[in-house]
Amino acid sequence: MSTGTVTGTAQADTVGPVALDPLPGDDYSSVSAVNDAGVMVGMSHKGRDPRVSHPVRWDADGRITALPTQGDGQGIVSHINRHGVSAGIAATPTGSAPARWDTEGRVTTMQLPPGYYGAGPMGISDNGVVVGTWITSGYWMGSFRWDPDDKVTDLGTLPGGDWTWAKDISDDGRIITGVAAGHDKVHHAVRWVDGRPMTRLAPDYLASSPDRTNGHGVSAGFISENLGARDTPVTWDRDGTMRRLEWRENQLLWINAVSSTGYVIGSNNRYPPDDRWLLLWAPDGTLTVLPDDQLSAAAEGVDAEGTVVGSIRGEATVWFRNGERRRLAGLPGGKESKAHFINDRGRVVGSVTDSQWKTREVFWDLK
Repeated sequence: MSTGTVTGTAQADTVGPVALDPLPGDDYSSVSAVNDAGVMVGMSHKGRDPRVSHPVRWDADGRITALPTQGDGQGIVSHINRHGVSAGIAATPTGSAPARWDTEGRVTTMQLPPGYYGAGPMGISDNGVVVGTWITSGYWMGSFRWDPDDKVTDLGTLPGGDWTWAKDISDDGRIITGVAAGHDKVHHAVRWVDGRPMTRLAPDYLASSPDRTNGHGVSAGFISENLGARDTPVTWDRDGTMRRLEWRENQLLWINAVSSTGYVIGSNNRYPPDDRWLLLWAPDGTLTVLPDDQLSAAAEGVDAEGTVVGSIRGEATVWFRNGERRRLAGLPGGKESKAHFINDRGRVVGSVTDSQWKTREVFWDLK
């Protein structure tokens, strides 16, 4: 285990923040995902109670485009692949449905089995396979896969289980990961490979969960070895091989992201409760504790080189593998900022709060 060092760097090494404005007439925006071309997707919102959300896309320069629906214009975009095709939920004349938007912004809604209403996460592979979890009126979760021809496949349940939650899909569409309940009613990490029935990733353990999966099908999450013990952080390779991650103390952990090369970021509670250790695991499982000056901090995104983005005491921050730590510029007179995502070309997406306490989505480009 190692602890990072801190050096200073001028803000001139970073371009931004560049505002990601909402649609005309809307109040604010939120970004859900960014691909390596710098194209971003999310929502443009109007009002707060009730809130009306419109699916949108921003190009790499920050210009916004409304994504159409087949209903009243409301929807959610949650993922975008490297070609610029995105997936989410779109309004229809009778409710809502899983949706795919092509590179031109045209929408296609997909079939949903009868009895499913509420929606869960949606993901999309580079070859256009969409995966998502939907909920019945009785709050049971079922997971589905939609092929590029929109054929829908129910991903099923574990023997004796009654719900599944598909979370992620690999870029090639071959691996889907998620959580399912077994006959013991406990959460188990599962995956589906090449359309075959689901299998458990950690069958020898009491419980498990793959919290995040990257585009290559590498997952990071936890296993529980016995009742009353803290969860142990692990990764699963593309072939399902499990590796334990080095960790510091027997305290509660979170996994926040896995990079395309297998870097994992997370956090670990410490005392006082509003402080955390920020954790970076290299692909070989070794741990680095990121420097945070013992202040309230969060790590939210990581790129292929192990560059981490997040915030310290309300300031968007970047941690580099060489030990450099950089604060990202906010708005003149602004109150705070946060960094949420980073792609493999140095595009950082986050938010800033202006002098009137109005939050705006923005991006920075690292140089």
